[in-house]
Amino acid sequence: MSLTEFLTEELKEFDRKEKEQVEVIADTIEECLAIASSHLGRKVHEIDYTVLKRGKKSLFFSEPYHIRASVIPDDMLLDELSLLDEHLTGGSGKLVSKELKELVTPKNKDGRVVVKIYRTGVFLTVYPPSGEGLEMTMADVSKKLSFRGVAGVDQNLINKILKEKKGEPVLISNQKPKAGNDSSCNVEIAQENMRAFVTVFPARPGGRDLEVSDIVAALKGMGVAHGLKEDEIRKALDEEIHNKPFIGAEGDFPVNGKNAEIKYYVRTEKKINFKEDQSGRVDYKDLDMIENVVVGQLLAEKIPAEKGKFGRNLFGMVLPAKDGLDTELKQGKGTILSEDKMRLTAEVNGQVLYAAGRLSVETVYRINGDVGVRTGNVTFLGSIIITGNVEDNYSVKAAGNIEIYGTVQKAIVEADGDIIVRQGVTGREEARVESTGGNIVAKFIQNATCITEKDIIVQEGILHSHLMAGGKISCKGKRGQIVGGTIQAAQLISAKIIGSQANPQTDLIVGNNPKILKQISEFEEKKKENQDKLDQLTKTMRTLKARKEADPASFTAEQDAHLQKLEAGTKKLEKRIAEASKDIQTLTEYMDEQAANGRISVEKTIFPGVTIRIRNADFKLRHETKAKTFYEEESQVRSMPYEDPDETKNDWRKKRGRGKSKN
Repeated sequence: MSLTEFLTEELKEFDRKEKEQVEVIADTIEECLAIASSHLGRKVHEIDYTVLKRGKKSLFFSEPYHIRASVIPDDMLLDELSLLDEHLTGGSGKLVSKELKELVTPKNKDGRVVVKIYRTGVFLTVYPPSGEGLEMTMADVSKKLSFRGVAGVDQNLINKILKEKKGEPVLISNQKPKAGNDSSCNVEIAQENMRAFVTVFPARPGGRDLEVSDIVAALKGMGVAHGLKEDEIRKALDEEIHNKPFIGAEGDFPVNGKNAEIKYYVRTEKKINFKEDQSGRVDYKDLDMIENVVVGQLLAEKIPAEKGKFGRNLFGMVLPAKDGLDTELKQGKGTILSEDKMRLTAEVNGQVLYAAGRLSVETVYRINGDVGVRTGNVTFLGSIIITGNVEDNYSVKAAGNIEIYGTVQKAIVEADGDIIVRQGVTGREEARVESTGGNIVAKFIQNATCITEKDIIVQEGILHSHLMAGGKISCKGKRGQIVGGTIQAAQLISAKIIGSQANPQTDLIVGNNPKILKQISEFEEKKKENQDKLDQLTKTMRTLKARKEADPASFTAEQDAHLQKLEAGTKKLEKRIAEASKDIQTLTEYMDEQAANGRISVEKTIFPGVTIRIRNADFKLRHETKAKTFYEEESQVRSMPYEDPDETKNDWRKKRGRGKSKN
């Protein structure tokens, strides 16, 4: 195989690997990998990934993660097993797991005979078999000697070597090489002077075999001064690799330094962990949502950026590398940043919160009793615990979480974190519960408006209310019923019963994230505003240019300076418009990705009078229907037998072919 053919095969393999990758956008790395696993058809541990853009979460805005995922080649997986062998055995080669050892080393392998002719004589090497591989015989040796043009060898010595099969060369003859039949090699420098490919051509009968020193001399003759791979050369000669290029020398590629990163010792993302009894009741006393820290506790530390490691090509030329980028360990309220700005600790006892890329420690404000005449409206920058109710016409606002042991009446409750109402919300058409960055959890919601960027979880019922969630809406307690109102979620609506025999108007909408739609609208407004400015500047600039061309002599220096400012201004506006367009595209693609898995699941019954919209597909229930999961396909709402979304998660679409129907 020529070097050109070899490199062509390498390029084909590169193209194949490029196809085995996908770019994914999702809220977390775990979600990105789950989507990539489904798309590539490989398990998560068989996938490698690179973070293209880290996700961000703040009180008022969040950005998803953007990764490039690719399939790890099978040979690399075996290399990892070899490294695991080294790690587990300390180099002994005896793996704890027999099965793992068999994956790394072939179980059965025949023995091998090698005959080499050097200036000092003829050498024979007999390699033993492994497992149930075949032993080498006198016939095998005779055939090899005949092929190499060697005669007059001591048979007793051959039998001894065959019996011992040490895998070491033994001198068996003083026969001198036959002139003109020697082995030869060709050296080609490729890949921007980073690799030297050696092709060895076999000797004809009686000809001398090349030694490591011969190939090293050939490489040096081509100017190679760095990266000689003598072990690889020796291996290629021992294994008699002929007419096929192998790497005889390789430069050191530059390695860019790793960027600095922040290591957090507290949770930066909080999840609700429900505990249910046999009747389906949720224990709201132990949700593990508040993470308390004490004075002096280490919250985060910065791992510094690494210096880049320069490389060197085959000719000894130094190749520069980039140093890793620094990042800032940001100090929030209630924390102490060390003098070297590498460690962040808690200054006070309280709840740790993560927002806008920084940690802060907020103390918890506890109200024993109701929010009402005694307390007035409550506004607090930390988290709030209320042991009673929030009475009519009062408001509670917090920068952290809010937990209410009683009910929310005709009141306003707003938080940047989670809102938990242990009893429920009785809004009388005027209650409003809103979280900008957490979940809303309640026993029931009646005649109220609830808005959150994450999930809404209700135990018993949602009655004649308006709910909007950037994630999921779930009502799956003992009753678990949604009746009346408008229920809108970006990903999922699930309940035991939806609608009632009275057929009240109940609208279910899935697939549009209200927050992202708002952000897209804001970017579109900015884009339009900048476009209007650009149009005006362009018009003015054209007028000035026309004047300059018509009468250059009368065009003053001041006017020329003004024209240059206009040109600079148009470039800035064009850049802003391009950035806004890119942001709109990113948000739209992210929302489409979320919407692609949008579904509505009803465990028991869904009644007539319920309308369903998933993405841009609409459907109205005209008949009572049992246990269905609805989804969008080809711009139509379709259904399949009910599957619990908590169990199926991201692989539900793979199963939907069973019993699916067109509505």
